[in-house]
Amino acid sequence: MATNKKYSIVRDRVEIYRDFAFNLLYYIFHYYLDKQTLSADEDIYNHYSWCYRKVCDEFKEEEIDFSKNEELKEYFFTYYYHQFYKSNEDIPLKNFENFWKSIFEIDKHKNRNTVNILIEIYTIYDKSINQEKNILEIV
Repeated sequence: MATNKKYSIVRDRVEIYRDFAFNLLYYIFHYYLDKQTLSADEDIYNHYSWCYRKVCDEFKEEEIDFSKNEELKEYFFTYYYHQFYKSNEDIPLKNFENFWKSIFEIDKHKNRNTVNILIEIYTIYDKSINQEKNILEIV
């Protein structure tokens, strides 16, 4: 028997999480040299970590700290490692933008896979939000 889980998705948080994902994407793309320069796993991880840290620092200025969320860091690293750094094809920035846009658009109907990705990443992001601050309460 299937059980239907209910999730409470806060619209304003989704916007913050989307902004984080896009900022990370832009840092990765704009500060990427080339596959030849960043071919070793250690170099890839160092590049990614630098990008992740830069985005986290920007969000800290807004009093939102994602820097201690290792699960979030690992989630995005795994995604970009396979989809960008180690991909055999040069995928345009626009494709990544469209992917993340489709994940974080909550006003459009989504297929089950897209909803599952949103719930998964939302849950990971949410571990960073300090509930006591009562950040963004609009649902």
